[in-house]
Amino acid sequence: MKKKIVATLLVSAMAMSLVACGSKDAAADTTTDAATEDAAATEDADAAADAAVDTAVAGGDLNGDGKIVVGYISKNTVDVFHATLNGAAQERLDALVADGTIDEWTGILDGNTDGAKQCDLAQDCINYPCDYVIILPAEATASDPAVTAMADAGIGVVVVNSATDSTDTAALAFAGSDDVYAGELMGNYVMEKAPEGGVFVHCQGIIGNSAQIQRGEGIANTIEKDSKWTKAADVPCDWDASKAVNTVDDYLAQYGDDLKAVICDNDDMSSAAQAECNAKGRSDIVCIGVDGNQGPLQMIKDGELGATVLQDAPGQVNAGIDAIVAAIKGETVEKNYTVPFVLVTSENVDDYLAK
Repeated sequence: MKKKIVATLLVSAMAMSLVACGSKDAAADTTTDAATEDAAATEDADAAADAAVDTAVAGGDLNGDGKIVVGYISKNTVDVFHATLNGAAQERLDALVADGTIDEWTGILDGNTDGAKQCDLAQDCINYPCDYVIILPAEATASDPAVTAMADAGIGVVVVNSATDSTDTAALAFAGSDDVYAGELMGNYVMEKAPEGGVFVHCQGIIGNSAQIQRGEGIANTIEKDSKWTKAADVPCDWDASKAVNTVDDYLAQYGDDLKAVICDNDDMSSAAQAECNAKGRSDIVCIGVDGNQGPLQMIKDGELGATVLQDAPGQVNAGIDAIVAAIKGETVEKNYTVPFVLVTSENVDDYLAK
């Protein structure tokens, strides 16, 4: 804008000078030529600026500060599944720094399974500033302002593992698995292993997390539609093994031999629930959960647990990082990267146990 103002003033001054010398027509011609040249110069400058912006975006430097920085907001750093996921992210992001794809990353920022904490960390990433941020939401609604605030600030947000309310519209990409399908795998497995039916209890994850919601939908799509089965309750257990054990004790006391299954939203709960059933002489109760952590896999190998639904933690986070790498290279970024769940039983457990 300053260039345009200066150019206009120069053109006006030249026109006045020429009129004073009695060259009215020449002044008009000169004014027209100068204005045309100035317009062309301005267009060239604007085009160069646009080209510089395009180059920065294609190169991944979204904020134009000359470097590419990736932020990483974890769900937490304590549970087994997320520790595995965080470890895979650290290995991959360190490698991207080493090969020069990105300049730096923030390290693992601990969300403490708290949407409000994740919103604070999102502001830290905005202030840093980060070009891209990977976030593993604690909750669908409570963590959503973190996603929208970063997207509004021009950050390329990649949501991994579980979605927030605005992920589809605000995020650059989502990388995760179909949690409804995970719930369906669990429901179908229980019906297959105990075809006579009975009573089951559902141990839920943190209420409001998209995995908790969608795995519940999958259970409702399957075993809840089977007239031979009765759901005793959906019990909020917050992904916590000890709360799942308490639930087993409570519902064994209430239903006794009629209790035939405990369906859990994660493996921390299902493995603890099965161990409690086994300890009480009720190894006939079918317990199943989601994640495929090494502990439950070993229980399957040892015949102490029937099955788990394996969730590929490294696969999910690496798919999210793939989206960032594609964006940096100016390649097409898919909106959704889906990593399939796998039902693991004694028949295929050796394929997934750590060697």
